[in-house]
Amino acid sequence: MKPTSASTRPLPNLLAAAIREQAKAAGSETPSVRGGDWRLAVVATVGPDGTITTSDGIVARRMETYVSPANSDLIVITQSGSGNWLAWGRGSTGAFAVGETVTVRKSVSTSRASTTTIAADPHLTVNVVAGTYTVDCFLTYDADNAADLKLGWIAPASTTGAWWPGGSDSGNTTLAATTRWGAPADFTTTTLPVAGVGAGQIVACRPVGTAVVTASGALALAWAQQTSSATPTVVRGQSWLQVRRIA
Repeated sequence: MKPTSASTRPLPNLLAAAIREQAKAAGSETPSVRGGDWRLAVVATVGPDGTITTSDGIVARRMETYVSPANSDLIVITQSGSGNWLAWGRGSTGAFAVGETVTVRKSVSTSRASTTTIAADPHLTVNVVAGTYTVDCFLTYDADNAADLKLGWIAPASTTGAWWPGGSDSGNTTLAATTRWGAPADFTTTTLPVAGVGAGQIVACRPVGTAVVTASGALALAWAQQTSSATPTVVRGQSWLQVRRIA
């Protein structure tokens, strides 16, 4: 008996084959038919083994880049052909995300004279939302011996935390200086001075700390002179502030 060729198949069989091919083609091009290879999900629980469980019961392994997972995170998950699920990480909310780092740089120097009232630096300011942040600031500056540089922070109301000025003790008058080791156990209340060793004599400090923020607003390094002087205290261009959200 001869095999049946395509040209000799009964018409119903040819019609069925054509319909199947059309369905396959349509399905491969229509997301509602073929399904997506990724989707959004909400985290219900975070496992200790590098996984999360979504609100609809999917267990997915986190990527290394998905840091500090938390319940209620809106995340992107994807599934392999073998059925394994992977959690890529949070989708952007348009706000300051956990794990995100923002760095700002002073483009020009700023001078302040005859003032001991701290104010936000015009360049070293970052907008934040409620969360916990690490702050790291590199300052180059010069100040008269008697005036020094007074440092502090301005942040949304009720911000708490701790910080260290990371600079020379304010009593020092030379570059061979003793580091100031005192660290305030608050973030926006206490100010601390670091030494100036003469107008035009550039020195550096490295204020660092942790800020626990409860409302949206600006977080800024703030400064003034420790002792009022007509000789300006100058925070130099190329200083920078880096803020990283950790929770």
